[in-house]
Amino acid sequence: MTQKSFDIIGKKTAPATTAASEMERFISGSEALTTMTVQVPERLRRALKQQALDHNTTVKELLTQILEAHFAQSP
Repeated sequence: MTQKSFDIIGKKTAPATTAASEMERFISGSEALTTMTVQVPERLRRALKQQALDHNTTVKELLTQILEAHFAQSP
C-alpha cells in the first residue's frame, strides 16, 4: 500500500519523481503530455471524429499521428 502525501492545506501533491522512474519512463518510450486548446472549423472537427471512428481510434491519437507524420516529413 502506497502512502498518499498531502500539502499543508490538504490537497494531494504529486509524488516526487526519482531517477529510476524517469529512466523507466524513458525506456518505455512514454513522454510527458501537455494540453493544447485550439479552435478548428466545425467541418474539420466532424472530419476528425469520423476519421477516428473509421480507424477505430481516438481523435487524440489521430491528431498525434497526423502531427508526427507532418514533422517526420519536415526538414
